Amino acid sequence: MDLIKADPVCPMEPLASARFTSPVPVGSPHRGISIETLFSIFQQFSLTCAFACSLVLMAILSGPAQGAKDKPGRIYQEFLNGPASYLITKAERETFLLLKTDQDRDAFLDRFWEIRNPRPGTGQNEFKEEFFRRVAWVNSFYGRDAGTDGWRTDRGKTYILFGRPQTTMSWPGNQELFPTELWFYSNPGLTELPPFFYVLFFDRDGIGGYRFYHPFVDGPDKLMRSGATKDAAFRYLKNISAELAYASLSLIPGEPIDTDTFSGSMASAAIVNGIQGYREMPSYVSTIRQRAMRAERVTSRVEYDLPQVNMLTFLAWEKGETWLHWQVQVRDSKQPKVKAGHVRYDVTARLYSGDKLVVERTDSPQFSVPQSAGESLRARPFIYEDRMPVVEGKFRLAVTIVNTAAGKTYETEREILAPPGAGRALMSDILIVSRFEPDKRLRPFEFAGVKFFPSPTPATTSSAGLRLFYQITIPEPRPAEVPVEYVVGNIANKVRKTFEDKLDLRAVDAFGSLMTSKTLPLDELAPGAYQVAVRVKDPRTGRITAGSAAFTILAEADTLKPIVVSQGRAETPQWAAAAQYERALCWLSQGRQREAVMALEDSYRLSRNPAVEELLDKLRPSSRNNREDRVANENHALKAGDKR
Repeated sequence: MDLIKADPVCPMEPLASARFTSPVPVGSPHRGISIETLFSIFQQFSLTCAFACSLVLMAILSGPAQGAKDKPGRIYQEFLNGPASYLITKAERETFLLLKTDQDRDAFLDRFWEIRNPRPGTGQNEFKEEFFRRVAWVNSFYGRDAGTDGWRTDRGKTYILFGRPQTTMSWPGNQELFPTELWFYSNPGLTELPPFFYVLFFDRDGIGGYRFYHPFVDGPDKLMRSGATKDAAFRYLKNISAELAYASLSLIPGEPIDTDTFSGSMASAAIVNGIQGYREMPSYVSTIRQRAMRAERVTSRVEYDLPQVNMLTFLAWEKGETWLHWQVQVRDSKQPKVKAGHVRYDVTARLYSGDKLVVERTDSPQFSVPQSAGESLRARPFIYEDRMPVVEGKFRLAVTIVNTAAGKTYETEREILAPPGAGRALMSDILIVSRFEPDKRLRPFEFAGVKFFPSPTPATTSSAGLRLFYQITIPEPRPAEVPVEYVVGNIANKVRKTFEDKLDLRAVDAFGSLMTSKTLPLDELAPGAYQVAVRVKDPRTGRITAGSAAFTILAEADTLKPIVVSQGRAETPQWAAAAQYERALCWLSQGRQREAVMALEDSYRLSRNPAVEELLDKLRPSSRNNREDRVANENHALKAGDKR
């Protein structure tokens, strides 16, 4: 395919080089099956899909995946995943993962702390010493209520990053009020935050410990045990403390609060985001980059190449099942893309549950291009996107991309939390898209015959407006329509724009889900960092379902067209069988054997693969002697298939 003449989106259907490997996690309830027996079963199991398919089990049952890249030692893992991870920018993390020797890693760690040193070159690092003093303090006083290390808690993270609050107030809780703490800070140096702000924590269930309170999403009633209305909750809080009542609606002192509907401040989301996403706040990243540049001018001992790697994920409920759509963008203009007239990338995606590998997919897309086009391709970003089945629970998606022409490896990962969907009002993440077009092929980010093109950064321009896509699920009984409010805000500029609309719930699918896209005008908004919030209110119960996302308004649009590989699938019974098999592995990783068996029954119904049948016999020994159960399960699967 000629990339210069082709559309920048290059779906590869089919991709003969693609395959997936799907081990079962250790600890899945396989009722005494030996490792050898299961491995033998999976050696036989090979579904004829639109792409070559290989299923391997031994990797997870016997330890780490074979051929996996050696990870750095324990001290370096603690650096990447311990308290210091709150400070590591994405570019720094990616650079560290590319280092090959402990000598280079040690040099990186020295440089990491030195560029944060307020007095570099003095031999003493007050920043590092204070940082670990704070870590020790929070480990001593926080975490017991949540059963974890203090540095992992919301209060611990806030204290580590911002230090001791100027003031604190604490309410241990009673029959009406959950345990609550209110901290007050002056700005520690992030230009995205106001000069002064509150941070509010509350312990809602007595198990998970104190967590962040979000005025816009939670509301004052969430601080109460009694299920009081928002106005009643606000009055109760005001009787306890006027400051607490105010903070329940806004974390920004002096911001007008809504005492008519008692809706929380959308702008307050930036404060919690500033804590949770501290290491990627633009002002922080800019400061670190500038200090690193100054350090490089002083010494040439260490030189770092900092490509940009962005991962975007989106969970969607499709025909009653959860699918993970994901995209990784690599920007590295320093590296060539063409070798011997071809562009080729090796892509490996691994889905983990805890530390155990659940599913692995590999792909090697390549394109023929004129050698003369190599330089013009060098600057263009590379984007790879795919979709995979998941189930409710916590997962981690890790993606490795190798540019074979340059011999460069790029790695990124993201935590995935898939909520249970049955009987609950749910809103997906807010997906910010650059454009969309009709496309009925089964591809990532394709919904109801429309292909959406996510903005990996995400960013837009004021003239283009803000294109949003999200999904909402509202269980029965539901009204015919619900009001929806869109709010765009910027704390630094004190900008707030509100748009109101209605969602027609008569258009929901059989499972109560509605896909929605909306373009918001951004006329006259200056370039900068913004937040968008979406609030859907059930008029009968007053229950609010809400979500928010950060985005950037650019002065001008990015004119570089990316090279996009959108992994398409043919909607064949074989592919559906493979997807149900992967879903079964996800259920097993969460300890849900009954659901795993049902997914395997679906896979067997579609493929009639004897290896799947043998696995079912191992997972459900009683089924061998009770064919009536097998028939009943197949009938259930057939009905589920009819619904799909």
